[in-house]
Amino acid sequence: MINVAIVEDSDSDSILIENYIQRYSQQKKVEFNIKRFDEAISFLSEYREGYDIIFMDIELPNINGLEVAKKIRRIDKQVILIFVTNMAQYAVRGYEVNALDFIVKPVNYAVLNQKIDKSLKIIKVNQDDELVISRSQGFIRVLISEILYLEVTGHKIHYHTIEETIVATGSLTEYEKRLKNKNFMRCNNCYLVNPRYIKSIYGMTITMKNDDELLISHPKKKKFLKELADWLGQGNFV
Repeated sequence: MINVAIVEDSDSDSILIENYIQRYSQQKKVEFNIKRFDEAISFLSEYREGYDIIFMDIELPNINGLEVAKKIRRIDKQVILIFVTNMAQYAVRGYEVNALDFIVKPVNYAVLNQKIDKSLKIIKVNQDDELVISRSQGFIRVLISEILYLEVTGHKIHYHTIEETIVATGSLTEYEKRLKNKNFMRCNNCYLVNPRYIKSIYGMTITMKNDDELLISHPKKKKFLKELADWLGQGNFV
């Protein structure tokens, strides 16, 4: 599922873009979740990380799309921004906010098709390097490389990252499968550990680089230490 926001004050342009995305969806067999906003303030007030693509008019009332994009970039470095504009000379300023591209009105399906193709290639690469975590308030993206460890308590998963701890509903077994190729290791039934952030192991205790201490269970110890030794043997270092 690709999450898309359309921020466009012209109702006819907004509907046209949505219809073109739905047409693309039917032709390419890609699922989209589309949400339309007719002004920037409401979009910013409820913005949550989790959008994959934002189509944004540059000439919005009260605040222009470039200023909106700057605010978005402070909280979301990954989302793909595509400007939609009547004036191509403004669109070249998209580099200031790392915009992927721009579309000049009137919007043409063939052009939009190309922009979505380009976006999906980038999203596929990004998805290999990040998790999109669903929460009651919306979504948040987390770089896998910044996760120290995952912890399960009841039906909740705590994602301990470099900057914060994020709590969401989930299954540790599911994430163990998803993160296997990223070398995450199970040290007991409660923890899934990123070995890059292990500071030390003493006895049955792992000390992470943020000084959190995690216990190794007896049933998991042999497998965990073998996986860690294999990982270190590949030239990786903690």
